[in-house]
Amino acid sequence: MEHVTVTKTYRFSAGHRLAIKGLTDEENFRIFDTCSNPGGHGHDYYLEVKAAGGIDPVSGFAVPESVLDEAVMPVIEELDYKRLDIEVPYFSGNQPTGENIAEYIWKRLRAGLGKSLVHIRLSETATSYFEFYEEETYPYER
Repeated sequence: MEHVTVTKTYRFSAGHRLAIKGLTDEENFRIFDTCSNPGGHGHDYYLEVKAAGGIDPVSGFAVPESVLDEAVMPVIEELDYKRLDIEVPYFSGNQPTGENIAEYIWKRLRAGLGKSLVHIRLSETATSYFEFYEEETYPYER
């Protein structure tokens, strides 16, 4: 079966602190460097969401943007302008690293988009990004 991938980029801003409870600020600094700043720090994140499907013969769409938006916007609204380690319950028990944020977003989107979700890329800085996909959902060459 032929598929078309559709990618849309979203933006949100969030802060976080990486720290292990029970360690001193100095110990956390040795592990997490400046990401352990007690006051936290923020990022402007860019989230690329890639979904795939066959082209509908009537609408001409593989995955309508409105379908992506319906799945993605509630997640963006949950994270946007939040201190993740304090305000988002999932991260009270999971370090809000880029890897864990990407995994969290993937799980939330997978619930709404199902198998049409192929891949996400979460850019934390201009030079750092995190990709999440499951092997069976990413049969396409990058």
